Amino acid sequence: MSATWGHLTGVLIVMMMATFVGIWIWVWNRRHKDKYDALARLPMDDEPAHDGGKAR
Repeated sequence: MSATWGHLTGVLIVMMMATFVGIWIWVWNRRHKDKYDALARLPMDDEPAHDGGKAR
């Protein structure tokens, strides 16, 4: 394995780690809280399906 390959791999790892941390910070940003709360309530807001009382 050459030194160039090792440096390229190291740069790629650092870029992936920076991307992960950037996405993590973006998701946990306070301005997104209202949107995520609304999305979390979405399954509970649906009306139950009426199938005439028949179980499948």
